[in-house]
Amino acid sequence: MRRRLRLVLLIGCAALPSCTATAAAPRRDADSVTPADSAAERLGAAAPAAAALGGDPDLPTAPGEGSPGAEEERLTLSDAIAECLANDPRIRAGVAMLQQARAELSTASLLPNPSLDTGISLFPLGEPFTVDHQGGPPQFDVGIAFPIDWLLFGKRAARIDTARAGVDVAAAELADLVRQRLAATAAAFYDVLEAQALLDLARQDQESLERLQRITETLVRLGGAGTIENDRVRVSLLDSQREARRRAADLAIAKAALLAQIGRSTSARRLDVVGSLEVAAPLPPIATERAFQLAQRYRPDVLAAQRRIAAAAAAARTAESEAFPDVTPRFGYTRQFQSQAIGFPDVNAFGVGVDLSLPVFDRNQGGIAAARAAQAQAESERRATLVELRAEIEQAVRDHRFAYAAVTADAPLRIEAARNARDKIETAYRVGGRPLIDVLDAQRAFRDTQRLDVEDRAQYWQSLHRLNAAVGKEVLR
Repeated sequence: MRRRLRLVLLIGCAALPSCTATAAAPRRDADSVTPADSAAERLGAAAPAAAALGGDPDLPTAPGEGSPGAEEERLTLSDAIAECLANDPRIRAGVAMLQQARAELSTASLLPNPSLDTGISLFPLGEPFTVDHQGGPPQFDVGIAFPIDWLLFGKRAARIDTARAGVDVAAAELADLVRQRLAATAAAFYDVLEAQALLDLARQDQESLERLQRITETLVRLGGAGTIENDRVRVSLLDSQREARRRAADLAIAKAALLAQIGRSTSARRLDVVGSLEVAAPLPPIATERAFQLAQRYRPDVLAAQRRIAAAAAAARTAESEAFPDVTPRFGYTRQFQSQAIGFPDVNAFGVGVDLSLPVFDRNQGGIAAARAAQAQAESERRATLVELRAEIEQAVRDHRFAYAAVTADAPLRIEAARNARDKIETAYRVGGRPLIDVLDAQRAFRDTQRLDVEDRAQYWQSLHRLNAAVGKEVLR
């Protein structure tokens, strides 16, 4: 189980600091930092998708579950995470966004194209030009121009810086998306385990009541109990059967949610989730302040907020560079056809010049103001992110502290005591020593104790994963 826990954060932080590239890679040092820029490559190197998932023959058919005779597939937590990385459409959309940002960086790095201008002018409109009827002379012109203001005023460098900052932001956002999707996948996985455990408890309770019904029917035949007690047991049994059907439906819903999390909508095979809710060695929660400090360092959304400030600053520099004039040197060649038009030999000539815009009125004042406002907005959003992060960390630590206290409160002893009480009261009921109401109360107490234990253990694993996801680093292994 601990190995599965480590795998959740190792793959989930594929683009985060201190996390490995794939599920199979060895653990890095706790303080190592991996750039988020290569998130798409690491996602592409993730484990291949697992085979199609399926359902449970004893449960109502959930969306995408196969027929009762279909082949069963065993799905572990690591399989679910690999499937999510490979198939989740939201992660693929995030990768596409990163690729778009990189394409924009490539475009910003390109030099401007030169321009070519050519033409023939001064041709006679009516009679041709001659020595006696002079005009023109006709000439052929060709010129080439190439802007250099990107070099003189740093316009190209500013655009490159802005595009590169956009890539950094997209990489951090992708890493945060991966963190959220894998945390949701782990939560859905443990929801299935909890639903399966609760279904097993409901079936055990149903079997116990069926056994109690047989005992009661025997007592009624022997005159040791009235028929009303048989009716009471039948009502309790019907309630138990209803509870089992409800738990089966909950399990089918949980499996459908897990299929959606890993990017699948249908399955040709039945799904058997392989895992355990047992907590061999509960891990105490870390201090809230320590968790908050780690989250500021490792959470990709915090990193994305910081990079948005840098991107906004780069965009402001780009806007300021646009206030400078456009400078375009040009060089031209001219051929004049003079011999026929004016009686002189044809000549070749060249010319040079510079086209320069005059930023007298429009100096990109609005663009500069908007870029500076966007920078102030990014700074405010980062502060808001830290405020929300603090609240999320406090909630995650509090939840894990509560779950830790629940699983370390001698739950096995409580279950054993409830079981012993139920068995002893049932034995006494067989010989007429206890009334039926005591048996039903003991059965209900034993069932509730077991249910609370399952819920406590599921809550422990859920809270552990939520805390690690909230920090952005595997702080609890």
